[in-house]
Amino acid sequence: MLLVCAGLFHAQTLQAQDFYGPGVHEVRVEIPFKNWDFKLDSMKKANGEARIIGTAWVNGLRFDSIGIRYKGNSSYFRTRNETYKKLPFNVKLDYKIKSQKLPDGQRTVKLSNAFLDPSFIRDPLAYEIIRNYMPAPLCNFSRLTINGVLYGLYINTESIDANFLEKHFGTSTGYIIKCDPDNWKRVRSQSGCPRGENASLVYLNDNFGCYDAFYEVDDPAAWKYLLQLIKVLNKNTEKIESVLDVDQTLWMLALNNAMVNLDSYNGSLSHNYYLWADTTGVCHPLIWDLNMAFGGWRRNFSFEEMKDDEIIQYQPLAEIENSKRPLISKLLRNSLFRKIYLAHLRTIVNDYLKSGKWLTRSQEMMKEIDPWVKLDSLKLYSYVDFQNSLDKTLHTGPDHVIGLRQLMDKRTQWLLKHPLLNKAQPAIAEVKHAKEGADVKITAKLTGATRGWLMYRQDKMFAFTRTAMYDDGTNGDSVAADGVFTGKVKADLAKHYYILAEGDEGAATLPERASYEFFEVK
Repeated sequence: MLLVCAGLFHAQTLQAQDFYGPGVHEVRVEIPFKNWDFKLDSMKKANGEARIIGTAWVNGLRFDSIGIRYKGNSSYFRTRNETYKKLPFNVKLDYKIKSQKLPDGQRTVKLSNAFLDPSFIRDPLAYEIIRNYMPAPLCNFSRLTINGVLYGLYINTESIDANFLEKHFGTSTGYIIKCDPDNWKRVRSQSGCPRGENASLVYLNDNFGCYDAFYEVDDPAAWKYLLQLIKVLNKNTEKIESVLDVDQTLWMLALNNAMVNLDSYNGSLSHNYYLWADTTGVCHPLIWDLNMAFGGWRRNFSFEEMKDDEIIQYQPLAEIENSKRPLISKLLRNSLFRKIYLAHLRTIVNDYLKSGKWLTRSQEMMKEIDPWVKLDSLKLYSYVDFQNSLDKTLHTGPDHVIGLRQLMDKRTQWLLKHPLLNKAQPAIAEVKHAKEGADVKITAKLTGATRGWLMYRQDKMFAFTRTAMYDDGTNGDSVAADGVFTGKVKADLAKHYYILAEGDEGAATLPERASYEFFEVK
């Protein structure tokens, strides 16, 4: 086994700057206590943010005075209660030395233990799919050694932090809001407030203190923007585009639905996402924690386990009548937003499910990590469970974790036939733009559309703004009723744009993956 390990280590020697790239990476930690696990356990119970100081090597690059702690809720507490030793870790590289970071800028290493995922790939596969449609963390695999002892294979996920914001939005300003109630004791003991519904964005009252059991902020100024979003969403929904990146939200909901990711906003726990409030007060949702995507979490709102057919046939408009999920019930009752959401869902189904790309990537990932899973003596499930994880259900305690292919093959066929995903969509062609003085004029040929919308923004740190396009011979339009729709806006406000066409039954965008892909005015 030592010879096999040596060969694997040599073959997969990777550089620190590729820490979130392909391959199985290496994290080594030295902690100056023999009973470090007892100390970390005690800290987790007393103060979940407390850390032990140690030394780390990430792909051979040394970091001194790092801070390490256990992380997670179910993945920590249930694993510990069941006496497993493979617990999830959070390693803060700049804990004491603020200049320490990976070459790509990351300062925290987050290592998950594949809880309720015998395949090990739910997290990285789901993130890979999501990154085609909206900003999402990078995610791959690392082997972890602590004080010379190999703790096996972990899932390594990029943090949502200032570095992440800079990379995706070109700024580190604004406020990050974690929508995940970590402090369950505080949730259960909450008094003097209306009963909350986790991080569901349900309106309780105007008191910030009634929300702090469900949301976590680093800067108290963030509460203003969170409460503003909650009030508009629940009480003044027609103005929602002024406080929420609606398109990115529709992508999040569609991705959760397609992948039956119910350990999310969509499901019974309503958590595992972030909001980033930009400098204009608009909130952008970001998906987080995907180890139970693809049907791994299957408890309904009564916390009963859903049957296989219920998750295979999880409805595209599930929870549209559920007032406790206002991002779904409020947004999808809007005819235009519902059409866009269904168009996004159809795009995901065609891109990844119908094409079989999800399965190809699953098999490639599993082949890459197979030797490390086999060597991992602390893994939560057996090597046979790993080998069977595509096609067989894992029975573990009260949970039945359905095989990925066992779920997605049938779900793909069911979605492809679903009437909501087979409604007529408009077509968009001949998109052009031209500067006219201080303005930019944008035209597009729309077929089967009753309305056209120009979506534009000044910079990637902002959400797109929606304005009408015209085919009536006015507002810059050349010829009435020729199918060429025209929009005109100030050129300095429209660096990026895309076209949205609305028909009687469906909607379409060009580019299809808008707003993550767009045209640029140069």
